[in-house]
Amino acid sequence: MHFNFKSGVAKKKTKPVKKQFSDKKQVKPKQKAKPDKRKDKEKATRIWDAAKTVKLKRKVNNWGEKSGQTYQFYDGKKSLKTKKGATYPKVLTTNRFILNKKTIEIGYSPIGKTKYDYNVLAIANDDFKSWHNTYLFCLKDKNPIILLDQSKNENPIMVKVVKDRTLNKAFSKLIK
Repeated sequence: MHFNFKSGVAKKKTKPVKKQFSDKKQVKPKQKAKPDKRKDKEKATRIWDAAKTVKLKRKVNNWGEKSGQTYQFYDGKKSLKTKKGATYPKVLTTNRFILNKKTIEIGYSPIGKTKYDYNVLAIANDDFKSWHNTYLFCLKDKNPIILLDQSKNENPIMVKVVKDRTLNKAFSKLIK
């Protein structure tokens, strides 16, 4: 007992309460990881990647095999030099490209970011005796479009839209 002289009341001294241990572990509720907005945004803008290029390469070479063609793809490192001298992707920054008698804004965009009117995701080339077929697999307004360069001159480079249903379907499936 403890006596308080001011109030004249005796109080019982209390001991601090000891924690009791139990066999049960205290489980803290798991906190959900905060979503990384940068990664989500990058995934949203990353329409294309190396795995899709590999799939496209298989589809294009299966398609070309019927005509005796084998296409070399730009791998992101070693440039593609065409029969008539244009070297991809460098030529996309140095030369003018003409489609339907109009200059177009075109550039290499390996993940599909929309920087240009025509964003080139993949490039495939096959050289023949006196010409080349260079396919530019692009996005225009977030829609797949394939352009073909068979130019014999280096500047400007004349391209046309590829109408082949099989090739367009294969490319479109990889975009979606």
